[in-house]
Parts: sequence; C-alpha cells; structure tokens
Amino acid sequence: MTVAFLETAWLVPLYPLAAAFLSLAWSPGVIWRTGPRPCGYLNLLMVSVAFCHAVLALLGLHARQLAVDATALEPVRFGWTWMDTAGLKIGFDGLITEPALIAMIVITGLHVLVQIYTIGYLEMDWGWARFFGSLSCFEAGLCALVLTDSLFFSYVILELLTLGTYLIVGTWYNQSLVVKGARDAFLTKRIGDLILLAGVIALLPITGTWNFHGLQAWAEAQIAASPDGHVTLPLSVTLILLALIAGPMGKCAQIPLHLWLDEAMESPLPSTVLRNSVVVLGGAWVLLRLQPLLALSPLVGSVLVVVGGSTALVGALIALAQVDVKRALSFLVSSWLGLLFVAVGLGGVPVANHLLLVYPLPMALLLMVVGTVLVSNVTQDLTQLGGLWSRRPLTGLAFLVGSAGLIGLPPFAGFSALRELLALTAGSTHPVLLSGVVLLSNGLIAAGLIRVFGLIWGGSPSAFTARSAEVLWLMVLPTTVLMGLVLHLPIILASSGVFGLSALPAWGPMAVPLLLSTVAGCGLSAVFYLRPHPLAKLPAAMGGFQRWLAHDMDTERFYHRTVVALVLTLARLGAWSDGRVVDGFSTGTGAAAMASARRLSFTTSGRTQLYALTLIVGVVLMAAWLLANPTPLLPTTLP
Repeated sequence: MTVAFLETAWLVPLYPLAAAFLSLAWSPGVIWRTGPRPCGYLNLLMVSVAFCHAVLALLGLHARQLAVDATALEPVRFGWTWMDTAGLKIGFDGLITEPALIAMIVITGLHVLVQIYTIGYLEMDWGWARFFGSLSCFEAGLCALVLTDSLFFSYVILELLTLGTYLIVGTWYNQSLVVKGARDAFLTKRIGDLILLAGVIALLPITGTWNFHGLQAWAEAQIAASPDGHVTLPLSVTLILLALIAGPMGKCAQIPLHLWLDEAMESPLPSTVLRNSVVVLGGAWVLLRLQPLLALSPLVGSVLVVVGGSTALVGALIALAQVDVKRALSFLVSSWLGLLFVAVGLGGVPVANHLLLVYPLPMALLLMVVGTVLVSNVTQDLTQLGGLWSRRPLTGLAFLVGSAGLIGLPPFAGFSALRELLALTAGSTHPVLLSGVVLLSNGLIAAGLIRVFGLIWGGSPSAFTARSAEVLWLMVLPTTVLMGLVLHLPIILASSGVFGLSALPAWGPMAVPLLLSTVAGCGLSAVFYLRPHPLAKLPAAMGGFQRWLAHDMDTERFYHRTVVALVLTLARLGAWSDGRVVDGFSTGTGAAAMASARRLSFTTSGRTQLYALTLIVGVVLMAAWLLANPTPLLPTTLP
C-alpha cells in the first residue's frame, strides 16, 4: 500500500501550494465573516497531509528495497514537457529518491511545527492569511526543489523562493526597517541569481542537457576521455562553472553576498525559523547536485574553499559583537554553511550531505527558543536581557540542546559531522591551514552560542525580564518536540541507515582537537558572559574594533562607496548622455524645424499678387539655371 504513496510522492509539493492559493480567499477580505484563523488551520492541515505523505512514501521506498535488490532498483521518475520548439525542449523532470524523500520529511515536518508555533506567536495578528500562505508557498517551493532533476527549473524555483523571501520579510510593511530589509534581501540575492542564470544558459550548448544526471554523465565522460583522468577545461567552461556557484553563494549568505540574511531578520520570527533552517539550504542542495560538474575544475573547488572558510571565520567573529539576538544567530548561520562550502570544495559529498542533514533541526530549535523569549519581552537587545534561568529554565535547557547539536560536542549529531569534515581537511593539500579553519570556526561558533545563552539566561534579571511571563502552550509544544528530536538525532540517523554508524559519535585522532576547540570556545564565553565580566566589553582603546565587528566590518559602507557609487556614477552618466546627446539631438532638430517654420510663416502675407510674383521669379531662376547647365535628355551614343 505504501508503494502507491511512493509513486505519487510528486503530489507532496501540491498540498501546501493548494493551501497557499486558498489563502487568497482570506487575504483580501473576501471571506471576512470567519476572521483569519480558519486560514491558518487550513494551511496547518494541508502541511500535515504533506508530511504524512512524505513519511509514507519513504516507508514505501524501504518496502520496495526489501522486495527488490536495492542495487538494481531504479528511482521513480516523472515529468512533463514545458516547451518544445525550434529544437529546444525544456521539461520538468523529477526523481523520487531516498535523499529527496528524507529532505521532504525534514521540510514538511519543520513546517508543521512552525505553523503550530505561529498560531501562538501571531495570536493577536490579523495578517494570518498572507503569512500562512507565504509559509506554505515556501514549503511547496522547497519540496519541488528537492524533487526536480532539472538545473533550469531549480533556477526557476530559487527565483520564486527569492520572491517569497521579499514578500514574507515585508509582512509588517508599515515599518521602514522592514521595507529596507525586504528590499536589500531581494536585491542582494538577485545579484547571485543573475550570474547563475548566465551560467545556466551558457551551459546548455556545451553539455546538451540541463538534467543533473545528464550533467553528471557528461562530467564522467570528460574524465574517461582524458588519458590520465585529469581534465583540462577551456577558460569559457571554467567561467561558466564559477557562475553556477554564484547562486548558491547568495542563497547561503556567503561572502560577499551575505548581507541580506541579517537584514531579513525584520520579518516575524516563525518565518525566520524556516528561512535560517531550511530555506538557506536550497542553494546548498543545488550546489551538491552540481558537485560532479564542479569537480572538473580545481579552480572552482579552491574558490568554494576560500569563500566557505572566510565566511565561517568572519561570520562567527561578527556574531560575537552583535547586540541583536536575531542578527547574532543569522551570522552563525552563514558561518556554519561556510563549513559546508569547504566540504563541497574539497570534494567531500558524503561529508557535505551529513552537515546538510544535521543542521536544520538544531538551528530551528535555537530560533524557536529565542522566539519564546522575544514574544514576552519588549526588546531583542541582548544587553537589556538576562537572568531568565530562574524564571524560564526549560527554554534555557532547550537552547543549550540546540547549541550542542551545532558544535563538536558528543554525543550530539554535530560532533560526528564536524569530525568527518576535520578528517577531510586533514587529507587535503593544505591540512594544517584548513583544519585550523574548521577548529577555529567551531570554537567561535560555540563561543557565540554560549554568549547568547549567557546574556539571556545568565546574570541578574533586568527590567525587561523581571516579569517575563510564560508563553502559550502552542509555542512550548513544538519547541519541546524539536528538542527531543535534536537529542535523538544521531540515533535516528543511525537506525534509519542514512549514515549508518558514522552518525554516532566515534573517537579518533580528529575527535580530540575538535572537542578541545569546543570546550575552549564554550569555556571562555561562559567565563565572560554567564556572569558580568569586565572583559566582556573591550577596553576603550579597542572599542573601535568591537564597533567594526558589530557593523559587519563596515561591509555595507564599503559597498556603498564602491559598488553603489559605481552604479550611481554610471546611472548619472547615462542620464546625462540621454538628456544631452539623445534628447538634445532630437530636441535640437525639432527646434530648428520649428524655427524655420516660424521664419517661413513671416513671408506669408495673404496677397495673391505676391504669390504670383514669387512663382514667376522661381520659374525664371530655374530656367536660367537649366540654360546655364544644359543636360542631355538621352545618351549621345547607343550601347
């Protein structure tokens, strides 16, 4: 019976998509008698149906693998032709595989928990229809992204997710910061999307296909055709491959396209939970699907390692100086995803898949916990919070569990994934440098998480937290369920056979330095922030360094002085040339014609005698000219 759910797993994205379209009935106030709540319940129902279908489809796949030899089992394929003209055929080709089903279970499961959480978080908000519809649209896009086997349609879906980010960040559009955050998020991601589009279009004439499996076969053919297995690519192909990684860089908020993620924190927190846990992974998913193609160019791999390593270090450092709790966590998102880019750049696809799978649940838990604090307090400024451990110990414990799931601390899932990454870097061409980057990033991420914990739950209660009330059970329930999942994630991964015993913590030569970096980061941060410490704030002489980090190393100012200034200069030059050259020529010729017409109008008197005289004078002048320059009417010699 479950095999039928496997063969119809392509319906999973359609459930939330239908809910998003049905939400339009409430959004403009057509169904005004019921209020906005039924819209939220409808979306929750459809998301729950999608989750159940994805789970049953995975069970059907396992049942099918037991009945047939798993090595000879072909994935379920589906698709339809979107355009077939002039020799160009573009279709939506999909594959129902085990990684895709696992990804859909994570996506739909988190959406179920977040939508329950949203009912409590936005209890008094009237914008349910727009918000719940946007959440369901996000889910539909992500599920379609993991199912599609087409690079072209992956780009289309990423574009729709970019538009969804703009709409959902601008939920509270009456606030100026919200409008700025939505605009900056949209424009920053559009830069990477446009470069990705150029690469996608240029790739088709070379490979002849946009399907990921076709691209993998093309890459294998290039390797097989080379005598020593080393492929020498033309410069044009290398540039195309570099363009293909620009889109994932923007989606995953990697340097230099990292500014949008902290700006997008102006949206309601439930959307932040989804965006920072699963939406940002959309770019990483596409990057992993392209890895066989990207592996042909060592330059592309080096770029991925440099971008990922620098983002991991810089993002964690910037997070240590943030006073806004949501922005502090957003930079840690960029830092963690930077480690994933390092794994992809080194060719460690299994390691990158492990990092991809252990990341969403702990990050979603951290943000849910922060939301339970912010909804009952007036501020999200870390310097104005504190002392909540005596009043909200359960949420503090949940935050610690989420933090442990992201860092190298056994027996949590992040430890085994980071240990594999450390072993991968140890076998690279620069083992000391790259292993140091991973260890230092892990220590800084641990320090950043403990800093947030200490400033919220440590110390003495402030004026904002002295009367912090408990939140609704609708927010506590999904947070508690998610905490249990994070605690049992290594066991779930090992028992399901996704990563086998490698999902469980194992000791080895790389485990000890990883654990030491975690202990060092957590210990130093605990000393400074669990209790107020004078060194938590740098001395006045070094205050500029802290301000520099707090302002994202003045990256935005640098962009304004370089990229934005260049664009404005070119825009002013274009406006000047358009006004003075193009418009000036057309306006000048028109003005000259009008002036000639006015002068000619002065010769018009309305007297017939003057008109006749003018005609006679003209005839006489023309006759004189013809007599002075005789021209034969016929040629003098015949051919």
